[in-house]
Amino acid sequence: MTPKATTKTINRGEKGNCLAAAFASILDLEIAEIPQFEEMTKDTWKLELNKWASSIDINVEFTHSIPNGYSIGIGIHECGEHHAVILNDGAFYFDTNGTEKYYKEHRYCISVTRV
Repeated sequence: MTPKATTKTINRGEKGNCLAAAFASILDLEIAEIPQFEEMTKDTWKLELNKWASSIDINVEFTHSIPNGYSIGIGIHECGEHHAVILNDGAFYFDTNGTEKYYKEHRYCISVTRV
């Protein structure tokens, strides 16, 4: 796990790529290797995530329970948008946007494992 910060932010008028930064961090990849989920619709990004995950032999699981080890936490940031961060055993570990504000309201986790 190598923390990678976002390269796009809402503060600059872009759609933030915190989810891509979270996957890049967990999988030790570059952000450029992760699909641009932020550019997809809310109806298509999960399908595309599963296709991509399958293509690189990883398993992703959406869960409301807290996984052991590193996982991606999704919650509502103070700006009102969904935000992805890295959790370790359920505790905040790395805020992908670098603010260390994480999020205020937890929604779910994404567990990521190599097949």
